[in-house]
Amino acid sequence: PENQKLEIDSMVEIARRYPVDGLHFDYIRYPDADHCFCAGCRERFAQTLAQPLAHWPQDVQRNGPHHAAWLDWRRAHITAVVQAVSQQARAARPGIRISAAVFRNWPADRDSIGQDWKLWCDRGYLDFVCPMDYTASDTQFENSVRRQTVWAGRVPCYPGIGAWELTPDRVIGQIEITRRLGTKGFTIFNYDARAARDLVPLLGQGITQTRW
Repeated sequence: PENQKLEIDSMVEIARRYPVDGLHFDYIRYPDADHCFCAGCRERFAQTLAQPLAHWPQDVQRNGPHHAAWLDWRRAHITAVVQAVSQQARAARPGIRISAAVFRNWPADRDSIGQDWKLWCDRGYLDFVCPMDYTASDTQFENSVRRQTVWAGRVPCYPGIGAWELTPDRVIGQIEITRRLGTKGFTIFNYDARAARDLVPLLGQGITQTRW
């Protein structure tokens, strides 16, 4: 609960105090399926169930009697942060845009890392979503984007391109895939010295060139 409050308060403070155009969630998830089984989580989850947990953490792990309820409970904590920031930041600065970098496979990742980003789109917490589709395979990239645009629904989906492992021509190739699939946007990770020196100027001379 203290972590949740700190993150919400910090992000809303930015919206309230500074003329920013948007707030972006990165790493808005659990590290993996093995977090967190601390004493605090045990106590709070038992309160939610309104019954004691005789075998911890076995009762909430796979094949345990409370596994499904545990996954819902974990997801709810992450979603609560996104919801609170979205609502409070928009109240503090009307017109601000809320976005999130998310894992690529929503059905599996909502269980493993508690990142229910399709729900965030469905409920309007996000103004656009940025799946981290970092792969050198154009086929995998395209297949992922096709699924993600469906999950995002009415919310714009701007796929993330892993430029650090691609040559500039392959970055261009994946940008072309996003345009062919009608995403109307993309993101590139990451902006380092190499990207600043070699990649961005090349893109600006062609595929991202401003046309008047």
